[in-house]
Amino acid sequence: MFTNRDGGFSGGDFQSPLMISASVSIPPNTMNQRDSNSLFSARFFALSVLCLLLPSFCPAAEISLRSDFEGGMLGPVKQISEAHFLCSVPGQADQDGRNRQPSWYSFSVNEAKGREVKVTLTDLRGEYNYKPGGVSINEASPPVVSADGINWHHLTTMTFDKSNDQASFTLIPESDHVMVAHIEPYTASRVNQLLAEIRGHPDLKDEVIGKSVEGRDLHLLTISRPAVNHSGKPVIWLMCRQHAWESGTSFVGEGAIKFLLSDEGKAFRDRVVFKIFPMLDPDGCADGGVRFNRNGYDLNRNWDTADPSNLESRRLMPEICAAKKAMIDFGRMDFFLTLHNQERDEWLSRSVNHGELSDRFFAMLVKETSFNPGAKGPTPSTNKVAASRYSVYEFLDIQLNKPAFLMEQGIASSSKLGHLPTSKDRIEFGRQLARVMCALVLEKP
Repeated sequence: MFTNRDGGFSGGDFQSPLMISASVSIPPNTMNQRDSNSLFSARFFALSVLCLLLPSFCPAAEISLRSDFEGGMLGPVKQISEAHFLCSVPGQADQDGRNRQPSWYSFSVNEAKGREVKVTLTDLRGEYNYKPGGVSINEASPPVVSADGINWHHLTTMTFDKSNDQASFTLIPESDHVMVAHIEPYTASRVNQLLAEIRGHPDLKDEVIGKSVEGRDLHLLTISRPAVNHSGKPVIWLMCRQHAWESGTSFVGEGAIKFLLSDEGKAFRDRVVFKIFPMLDPDGCADGGVRFNRNGYDLNRNWDTADPSNLESRRLMPEICAAKKAMIDFGRMDFFLTLHNQERDEWLSRSVNHGELSDRFFAMLVKETSFNPGAKGPTPSTNKVAASRYSVYEFLDIQLNKPAFLMEQGIASSSKLGHLPTSKDRIEFGRQLARVMCALVLEKP
């Protein structure tokens, strides 16, 4: 129904019986005012009834699920009923077709405003380090939703059926386009937007150290006051987003970067050099990847075998080769940390060669930040790592004798925060983390 040129209502080709009966003509000269008023009332009543009945003649728009946008990922969808969808989580496998990681989904629900929609996620069990893996998507990590792609909130519950490894949730969208994701996305476009915002800062140097498999820029940021000689400053390295699904690490990195470039961070820029990789897998972050680059290589494995001087190695693992070359060429490294996310719990690796520093770092994190480990100390590492399975921190620590660490932050509810972690929590943790790392390298043991 729409408004016509004369201000009346037209229903197109559809005519209600009520409308027809209300349109009986009466000769004008036989109508008195009372008859006219009665006819008007009848027509108004008929029109009101028609407006109430019309929705029953017009079926609701068909609900659709889509993932054809940056960072989107969803497998085959089976419609169980009008508003119930069985959705496969495709995951991602490595270069050998093994170690499938179904740890990411991101899609939109369309034309469902005000309607209860049920989504059941399936194909959730994967493989890790060539062994059957657990289920990373379960009742402990309900999805986040957003109507604008900017403001996100967690759904309150998600159920998990252990008999068939399926997770289900319901939502009632408040608009005709709602986005749903495992955790809040942080796309390649967002890191580019961040870089555009900060690029003019006098204490920031932004280098493109290489290209990803798909040709995206790989950035290395240097934050320090150039007016103060760098040669005597300790150097801290921070690596974010080796794995595309772990978007929390990008929010932490953003928090650290913005803090270090702020007025509050000026004192640290005078005394410390920060080297930050803001996003090591931009392809995965743009394409809805999970753990591996576009050639199937895990960017937190293969650090012992990736050779920046070898053409084939640069073709298969350009991201590792670029970062590895940048670190080796620069030479100085007083502290290194790579950030990661996992489903539950939080932990910090213990350095094989720098155990005392590990203990101090762990204690400061627990005291000064929202880091919420399950253990009472750093998690022991091993110096027996199989060939091609070295992570970045194992390569730096064991083979180069550098003080290198890995931190895992859980996406499930944190007892220290009192809720499921949000992007605001991660950004604030980035500020806290920058302070702790600076204090750690500046203090005397």
